[in-house]
Amino acid sequence: MPKERPNRSYVPKGRQSIEQLTSSRTEQREARDYAEQWYSALLYWTVREVKIPYSFHYDDATGPEMLTTGNNARTPTRYLRTPAGEFTEGEVGTIITEMTRSGTVEAKQLGKMLEKLRYERSTCMATLLREDGRWERNREAAVRYAVAVLTLAVRLRVEAAERPLALMRLEQSRLTTPTC
Repeated sequence: MPKERPNRSYVPKGRQSIEQLTSSRTEQREARDYAEQWYSALLYWTVREVKIPYSFHYDDATGPEMLTTGNNARTPTRYLRTPAGEFTEGEVGTIITEMTRSGTVEAKQLGKMLEKLRYERSTCMATLLREDGRWERNREAAVRYAVAVLTLAVRLRVEAAERPLALMRLEQSRLTTPTC
């Protein structure tokens, strides 16, 4: 009587590795695209202004005798448009300033990059990615800016930025790791 073979489904290992490679490339491309969206939002700094009625604030234009009384004039609140929604300019600016004044060297460098992106736009890269989705010519600078903008997004409590940030940090470590 012939031996019966166990019923096993055959999955070629080559196909599995190709699928893993393809999915990781897709994930990396999506992370680059997400970083590019954040970079563009900070580079162009598109805001929406909302006037909140009857907000209490101090008016510098009045004389010193009126300094402590305040007024009920409308105060504009400005919202920065980002891929994750709108955040107040004050909130974003505060986080950038905190990063710049941070005790860690990495956070301080990222904060300075974000300040440069905010205040010195003409000296920054126009985009992080080429039209085909690959990094711009200065790949190292593009990856560093991607890490900076995604770090800001994570500090703004955007959960969708956590995985792209991890992928960009991994890519950054590959660029700076010596091969010898």
